[in-house]
Amino acid sequence: MRSLAVVSVIAALAIGAGLLVTTALATPPGKNGRIAFTRYADGAPGGEPSRGAIFTIGANGKGERRVTRPPAGASDVQPDWSRDGSRIVFERQFADKPYEVWSVRPDGSDLRQIDPGCPAGIPEDQICEESSPAWSPDGRRIAFGHAYGKLKYIDNVEWIEVGAVSIMDADGSNFRQLTQLKRPTSSEDFQPVWSPDGKRIAFQRENSTASPRGKRAIFVVNADGTGLRRVTPWRLDAGDHPDWSPDGRWILFRSPSFDLGGNIYAIRPDGTGLKQLTDFAPGVEVLSSSYSPDGKSIVFSRTGKGGLPDLYVMRGDGTRIKQVTRTAPWESAPDWGPQS
Repeated sequence: MRSLAVVSVIAALAIGAGLLVTTALATPPGKNGRIAFTRYADGAPGGEPSRGAIFTIGANGKGERRVTRPPAGASDVQPDWSRDGSRIVFERQFADKPYEVWSVRPDGSDLRQIDPGCPAGIPEDQICEESSPAWSPDGRRIAFGHAYGKLKYIDNVEWIEVGAVSIMDADGSNFRQLTQLKRPTSSEDFQPVWSPDGKRIAFQRENSTASPRGKRAIFVVNADGTGLRRVTPWRLDAGDHPDWSPDGRWILFRSPSFDLGGNIYAIRPDGTGLKQLTDFAPGVEVLSSSYSPDGKSIVFSRTGKGGLPDLYVMRGDGTRIKQVTRTAPWESAPDWGPQS
């Protein structure tokens, strides 16, 4: 299936494809602060949510605050805290134009668009958009999913010509593409997250024509684009945005990423030590997850009130699950921020 970056130029995605923007981002080490997340204004069980905005809340479910108020026809999703807690970067989706990267202060002030521009030689009539932004640990750079080029059809499914992981400075300058440098591409890369030391980036890859076709896996690449390697076995269909533990020892993900069910897993960056952290019933919808800055807990999204996802927290080993939000709207894409 096509990557997240193609959504704004194509009709609504099938929720069964697992491509909803419900993902979480990496957590740098520190003291636990507030949780940023996306709340959608509409959506129903088995349907697709829309009109998202960024909120924050305490891990105890108290002190909820609204951060963004997107314009009509737009949706703010995939929040990611800066390491010092001073800003939140996020993806702004549009129904009629390419997605964009923005940042904002936690109180909703100082809203800024961060625009790296299109790669050289991309005509104006082709797609060029950014998605799933993530701060580097030092706050100087942002990794993001970069989709550009023409739409193509493989087995009657739409794909983007290039779906890559790229990085840029925090102001949008010094853009550099890290993956999918050879064309034509046989897979798409998206949802990048930095390792706590800033030396590596984990991301999700989905195959279009590469073998095994249609499968997903977590990959890791050095921040300079070298050292690409697959971390998870293809059979897991791993995805829904990996999240690196603050000590750098584990990568968190959901499997399978295509289905509404699934569970939360962790694996070492070298592909060893795979462990399943949750064991939910098939009817429970499990979405993305994020480590706490102290590494002892995990926040995640799963079926809650009225059959739509709420936020929950649990210990790092999957025990002691506690509900954080209890609302009728759809809530997902949690990112646990630091004390600021």
